[in-house]
Order: sequence, then structure tokens, then C-alpha cells
Amino acid sequence: MTVPVLLGARVTLRPMTLDDLPLLMKWGSDPAFRRYQWGQKPGKFEGSSARAWIERMSRPGDSACWIIEHERRPIGFANYRDFHPKGRSAEIGIGIGEPDLWGKHLGRDALEALLRYLFDELGLHRVGLSVVGFNDRAISMYKAVGFEVEGIERDGVGTEDGYIDDVKMGIVKGRPRPDFDPRPVTLEGDFVRLTPLRMEHAQALFEAADEDDIWRWMVPRPKGLEGYERYIRWALDQQILGAQLPFAVIRKSDGVLVGTTRYAHIDPPNRSLEIGYTLYGKGARRTPVNTECKLLLLTHAFKRLRLIRVEFKTDALNEKSRNALTRIGAVQEGIFRKHLICESGRIRDTAYFSILDTEWPEKKQALEGKLSAV
Repeated sequence: MTVPVLLGARVTLRPMTLDDLPLLMKWGSDPAFRRYQWGQKPGKFEGSSARAWIERMSRPGDSACWIIEHERRPIGFANYRDFHPKGRSAEIGIGIGEPDLWGKHLGRDALEALLRYLFDELGLHRVGLSVVGFNDRAISMYKAVGFEVEGIERDGVGTEDGYIDDVKMGIVKGRPRPDFDPRPVTLEGDFVRLTPLRMEHAQALFEAADEDDIWRWMVPRPKGLEGYERYIRWALDQQILGAQLPFAVIRKSDGVLVGTTRYAHIDPPNRSLEIGYTLYGKGARRTPVNTECKLLLLTHAFKRLRLIRVEFKTDALNEKSRNALTRIGAVQEGIFRKHLICESGRIRDTAYFSILDTEWPEKKQALEGKLSAV
């Protein structure tokens, strides 16, 4: 079978040959690429390994590989492999080997071109892939194209330092995407910008949030920078599963990260979620930050995600938080008694609040009024 040239909107995929060995060796030796593509430490991708890789990905009837070009510049590769005629399925891989082009949506363009070929020309029914568990940008990109997380193979990839999780994803031709499918997004107002929380935010979050006043009501408290890295990693693991969607809160006046918040307990069948895990450093409290954050999150939830309910909860003893929720228009529904066991051993009662879709137009107007008065 002849491997064809594939065209995307901004990229071209041309068949890879052994003449491309130097490119593959270069990309495979880049430390960032090695980490996010294969979960490997810095090292060299030697010629023999690169040759074996191309030969493995160039078996007629089973696999094929391409070089991705942007403006005639080779920037990465794409492939399919493990073709199963009976199940009409295959696995794919894709990598942008030039880190300066990450985040430019070129990988997504190449992926969409590859999928068109696999589904429309080869007649596949299912396409699967695997991605290391900490490659959050890639996972978000695959979800945006239509892949769904099918499971996480714990410690599925062996590395020089131990084992890492392997996320299994798949896309089935003709299968409709979920109507309710929250994905990472940037939300921007006049005072703050909410961006997807990333591991690289750990140092800034540590500097903003490592205060006794914050963690008096939130548990467990992260310990040192490593603790904040684990805090973010857990949130991102929940994002992979579709249970949470965490944001970094960036103050627009100076570009400083001043806190974090997230969608949590995402409940697709019932079109509801919680806004929680919210914390701000001292420089952001008693400013328009919280009001605008809630306005942005609630507007996205009700307008774009078409929710019918957004809930909030807080320690029943946290009067400041309860008052803040009342100020944004949330309605207290009741107290869950003996709801959580705190790190100190105290058994916490939790106050539940909510805003409904039918209430949102009035609440939105009130929030906008508060911000306009600043």
C-alpha cells in the first residue's frame, strides 16, 4: 500500500523515509520531547534505535509513518500501527519535535488530517492511543479532537526512575460526543484571567497560597513546594478522568498568579457541578478577584455548558466563606452533619449552597453590578 501525502489546514504530512533519520534522532534527543513523548530522562536517540523505529512504523498493511511539515519545515511525526482488519482498528502516535511550536495547534491539525485518512480512506471504525499520564496538554488536545479517556493503566510505562501511568484513549467513528463535556478553557475578564492549571504553576501557587489563614479551612495542607506539586498533580489526574477542571487565577494588572479555583464533582447525567477548591493569597482577598472569578465560572457553566445547577460547599464554621457565597447570590440549602474528618481530627459539618439556571439571569446582573461599582 502506497503511503499518501496528507494535507491539513496548516501542515502537510509526507511519508517518512530512512533519509529522515537525522530528524528523528534530533527530536528523540530533545529532553522535553523525550519526557512528554515517552516518559524518558534526557539522553540520546541513537541512529540504530531511530532506524528500528522507522522500520517498525513502515510495515505495509500494519503501519505507516509521516513527517509533519509546517511552512516546509519538518516539525514532527505521525503514525498508525497495530492495524486489526477484523476490528477495523489501529493505534496512532503523534509528536511535535520542535518545542518552540508547542501550543500552536499544529499537532491537532496533523491529528485531524491523520484521522480523516484512517476513517475515510482506510475505513477504520476505531482509533486508539496511549499517552503518559503527566502530558496534560496532549490529553487536552486529544479530548478536543474527540478522543475519550477509556482508562488509566497504573504504572503502565517503565522508566529509568520507576513507573508512570499510561492514559488510554479512543475515538469511534460515528459515535456522538457527549453533550456535556467540560474541557480546559481560558476565561478572561477585566481583572483576572482563569487559565488551565499546570504543573509549572506549582512555585507560583506555593508563593501565593502558603498561608495559615487559607489552610485553616481547607484540608489537607500541602507541605512545601513538593506538596503543591502533588496538590496540582492530583487535580490534573482528576481532570483526566473528567471529574474536575482546575484553573490558575492570574491577576491581569501584573500577570501574577494569585490563587486557584476549579470545577469539581462534575456530574454529566444531572448537568451539575461544584465550584470549589478556591483559594486566594492576601493580595487578592477583598478585591474584585473573587467576584469576577465567580462571574466568569458561572457564566461559562450556565451559558456554554448549559448546566441546571452549580453548587458550593464550605466548612459550616467558616463564616467569611459563607458570607462571601451569600454575597454572590448563592442560596444556602442546608448543613451536612459530620461530613468530613479534618486533618486535625475535628469532624466538620459542611454548609451547602447552590445557584440554579432559572436564578442565574438575576444573579448575573447583580454580580455585574458589583463589578461595575469597583
